[in-house]
Amino acid sequence: MPLAGASDFDVIIVGGGPVGLLLACLLKQQGQRIRVVERRTGPITHSAAIGITPPSLQILDKLGLAEEFVSGGVKVRDCFVHGQRGRLGCVSFREIPDERRYILSLPQAATIAILQNHLGQEHIEAGCEVGYVRQQADGCEVQAGGRRLTARYVVACDGSRSSVRSILGMRAPGRSYDCHFVMGDFVDRSGLGDEAHLFFTADGSVESFPLPGGQRRWVVQTETRMERPPPGLVSQLARWRTGIDVPVADQLNESVFTPRKFNCDRYYDGRVIFCGDAAHGMSPIGGQGMNTGFADAEFLAEILTRSEPLKLLPAYDRCRRKAVKTAIFRAEWGMWLGTWRGRARSLVRDFILKHLFCQGPVARRMGAFYAMLTIPFNTLKRVPASRLEPRTLDTAS
Repeated sequence: MPLAGASDFDVIIVGGGPVGLLLACLLKQQGQRIRVVERRTGPITHSAAIGITPPSLQILDKLGLAEEFVSGGVKVRDCFVHGQRGRLGCVSFREIPDERRYILSLPQAATIAILQNHLGQEHIEAGCEVGYVRQQADGCEVQAGGRRLTARYVVACDGSRSSVRSILGMRAPGRSYDCHFVMGDFVDRSGLGDEAHLFFTADGSVESFPLPGGQRRWVVQTETRMERPPPGLVSQLARWRTGIDVPVADQLNESVFTPRKFNCDRYYDGRVIFCGDAAHGMSPIGGQGMNTGFADAEFLAEILTRSEPLKLLPAYDRCRRKAVKTAIFRAEWGMWLGTWRGRARSLVRDFILKHLFCQGPVARRMGAFYAMLTIPFNTLKRVPASRLEPRTLDTAS
């Protein structure tokens, strides 16, 4: 059954996080009528994604925003790795094959603010819960905030617990990992500068990353999940495992997470498409999740502005699924090695990290690896034109 009359929008995007906003900006640039519906009414206050890789900056270049991002963030050019017996080596981004030889550190709240400002508030409806999503022959109907909206396509960018995914009954097989973390941002008095530092000890890992504005993020591994960590836990564990004083009074926020992975059976169902964390999830260790979503958004924006988007959705599913599987594997592998506990396993890990990844010929490739330059289809430029040829949809779509 067709929609009654013309649709309100070309694309409705459910979710106003970084991925949904980037997609909206790319579609708006191409003249699409878009609307972002977002449940939140204010900025996020918890610690979230901070790392932006060179491929993502290439995507932001399309909007003329990359330099605004860079000017507001911290350029991380070196990541020092420490083991049970001291420093093991360094993963450097100074020689990676890209014009931007660094990982940009920028809090997710700042990323959202820049993208919101570029998009314009008139394209965003905040405080909107999605009640239903219904499909017709030529479009979709969405109930958002008590209103009925129509569009040619709906894109779910509403996170790992996607309400759209639940409404459609889309399966997302996955599991939680048996490791747990608490992280917090602090006023930085460490003297570590713009460097990232990873500490792998027999008692658990500690990760430390610079943030703009004289702040620093500390992430500590815990033995069990702590819904309400005792006050000062991050400071205590960071000091115990690294020897660096991280004053409790300098802590600005705190988050608890247990990494999980999942991958939707398909990244689209008819005219409803899944993008970013609504489509897939991976361990945040290594910072690949948001950047993978940015690549989803770029690919999808290209498809939705072509003449036969429906016939190109299988290409979106195939290419992005291949990229996601690679990213999930890398994040999983890095977390598996980094969360080993106990003295014997820590000494084995020290040997592996020092002799295989922090020194010698392999070490020179690690920068490009962690900068996501070796992920398949990390930008649209790396998608062969043949992959974007229309194909007939299968009967399930």
